[in-house]
Amino acid sequence: MKKFLILLFFLLSISSNTLGFIRDSEIENIIKEIVGPIADAAEQDKNNLKIFLINDKQLNAFVTPGQKIFIFSGLIINSKNMNALEGVIAHELGHITGRHHIKIYDQLKKSRAITLVGVILGGAAAIASGDSTAAAAIAGGAATAGQRSLLSFSRTQEGAADQAGFSFLKKSGKSLCGIISFLELLESLQGYKENAYTQSHPLTRERIRDAKYAAKDENCENINNNKLNKIKPIEFGINERYKFIQAKLIGFNDPENTIKSIKNNSNFSEDHINYALAIANYKLFNYKKGNNLINKLIKKYPSYPYFYELKAQMLRENGFLKESLKNYLFVNKLLPGDSLIQIELAHTLLNTEKKDNINKAIKILEKAQIKEIENNKLWYLLSVAYGKNSEIGRSRYASAYSSYLKGDDEMAISFINRAKKITKRNTSEWSKLIELEKKINFKKK
Repeated sequence: MKKFLILLFFLLSISSNTLGFIRDSEIENIIKEIVGPIADAAEQDKNNLKIFLINDKQLNAFVTPGQKIFIFSGLIINSKNMNALEGVIAHELGHITGRHHIKIYDQLKKSRAITLVGVILGGAAAIASGDSTAAAAIAGGAATAGQRSLLSFSRTQEGAADQAGFSFLKKSGKSLCGIISFLELLESLQGYKENAYTQSHPLTRERIRDAKYAAKDENCENINNNKLNKIKPIEFGINERYKFIQAKLIGFNDPENTIKSIKNNSNFSEDHINYALAIANYKLFNYKKGNNLINKLIKKYPSYPYFYELKAQMLRENGFLKESLKNYLFVNKLLPGDSLIQIELAHTLLNTEKKDNINKAIKILEKAQIKEIENNKLWYLLSVAYGKNSEIGRSRYASAYSSYLKGDDEMAISFINRAKKITKRNTSEWSKLIELEKKINFKKK
């Protein structure tokens, strides 16, 4: 039941047409850097926190058991600055420290009990009076009471998470002005008068009031009106890097509108705008323009790895494999141990179709697997690499794991059965097949 409820809440929180996750080294590393000090203030092990970025326009974030924080790309794109995201993360850590995601189960039981009692009493009333509408009225009232009980509990938790978040921000030396600007943005988007009794959160205006009181010693008007920090010539500060990931998400998610309007974004410097335009042009198949823009940034900032990463991706997808490989190798030197970069490097090595590069790709992917065991692209590339290297049993196992991660259990079992036919018993390869098969069968049960 618990697993079902977690999944239900997760699905209800995401719009039905966009369930994709974004994996990007630049974005993930910056978010980890943002989360670190706040997690320390919340006395949470930042190494145990798992951050997931959902490709969705909603201004939202939520947590689930296992110290997992889900952040919607719309929250990053539409936040005025990094401090707004810090405020939301502090709030979500408030849920984790308050163990709200566990307490909700007890409250669900209570609200279901209220509804069940209403159904029983409604049935008794119908029998006693002979009026079937009595059952519907009593049961409906109980359902409403159960719902309101759950919403009231949720509002209490959200209020507690707000207060905990304010505390974590102060303790970590962060401003509370960002969470105020975020809540004000939410209020402006609601566009209707809120009813306190039908909300899962406290009224937004009340949350703004509480945040402003907590930030009474800060001059938020002055902070919000600050001009853009000047970008350092060699190394970017985290505020500038945050704007780069905002520009990146905008360029990838809406390239046509980016071309038309990004230059009007007063929140961005010329460099942020050029980054977004390089991505947008590349996505719209204008490789030459995109390449020129990213080259301009590389020339200006020759030590920033993610400009080279974008250039490498553009080159690979336009067939310039030799140049792409050169850039990925350089990024790998700048960011040694970055598993997502390693996966992209291996992808490029495989595309060259050279025997030596296939072996190199396998070694790189097997190394990256330590950190990215649940990465579907890694397993797909391993299946290709093993296949090219005539290791058919391993290739089928990798294909099975890739299918398993995509949720296609039927295909995964098919690959497992085919792999069993050519894999020796009592070997490590055989044990892996049996272990994966058990995982799939357990999930079915």
